[in-house]
Amino acid sequence: MCPIAKSWTARVPRTLTSAEHPGTAVEWDGLLYEVREAEPQADGGMRYALAPWEERHVVRRAERYDALTEEIRAGDRRDRRRDVARWRLSILFAPVLGLLPGETQKKMERDFGAPAIAMTIASALPLFLVGFLGIFGALARLARAGDVLPVWIAPPAPIAVYLFIESALRLGSAVAAGDPMGILLAELIAAFLAKPAETRKTPPAGPDLEERCDRELFGVLEPVLALLPRGEQDVLVRRFGFDAVRRGRATAAVLLALAVLNTVLSVSAFGSRDSVAAGIFWSLPALYLAVEQIVRWRAFARGTPAGSVLGILVRPFARPLLG
Repeated sequence: MCPIAKSWTARVPRTLTSAEHPGTAVEWDGLLYEVREAEPQADGGMRYALAPWEERHVVRRAERYDALTEEIRAGDRRDRRRDVARWRLSILFAPVLGLLPGETQKKMERDFGAPAIAMTIASALPLFLVGFLGIFGALARLARAGDVLPVWIAPPAPIAVYLFIESALRLGSAVAAGDPMGILLAELIAAFLAKPAETRKTPPAGPDLEERCDRELFGVLEPVLALLPRGEQDVLVRRFGFDAVRRGRATAAVLLALAVLNTVLSVSAFGSRDSVAAGIFWSLPALYLAVEQIVRWRAFARGTPAGSVLGILVRPFARPLLG
């Protein structure tokens, strides 16, 4: 009797409508046996009944039964149990693990099936809401409505704007582009640590090191490179295989959502003549961005990349990739 069930199957006898199928072939001490019976036990084990293999049957696959093979099987079972435990923990701690760099989340998904996209969403969505509430609270104070929300829900305006924009980009990367993404600080630290020690101490001295550094920079900036003009995106496509259309859709979705939200908040802040003027002033760039994203979406529908006026903010960081 085996304390843990194996993948062995018992013989299926012949019936009036089906042919006989031999059980699993087991090699034991140089001899070949057939699994005739496999009976589950009350303690979770399995009782196997073996008989010498009949030569009239064809051996399609034989299982070995010895100390080494059983040790390997036991190790595989331990690995599976460990992976299941890690998978459950990844779901439980998704809001925290989703802050890790995107490549780390992908590795976790490859190693034990962690839901990388879900982890990014679970970590970005609460920060997105906190940023939104912070912006709403700041606009309420501008409209002389006082502190309508407590500080622990609505952080100061600079922090709120940062959290809102970063989380919106992460949500767009996960939902629209299907690519997990951590917080900016984690992504920058991961890119720095990925460099060999010698490249951190001295400038790159050869084309291989330069290419490696460029690829690391590309990995960090990839979520926003679709804001660059079309010609510069074509360079990135040739050099790094940049998926310009998929990334463009993600940035367009995020910018369109931000433009609509800005308009809604501006209208909600109308409380005096000054706030009306300010609301109209801030609605103009939001309206431009909204129209721009609609135009970009039409280009994406044709399978061509399209940049944004915000690409001017990305170009100084991306200049090494365009040379």
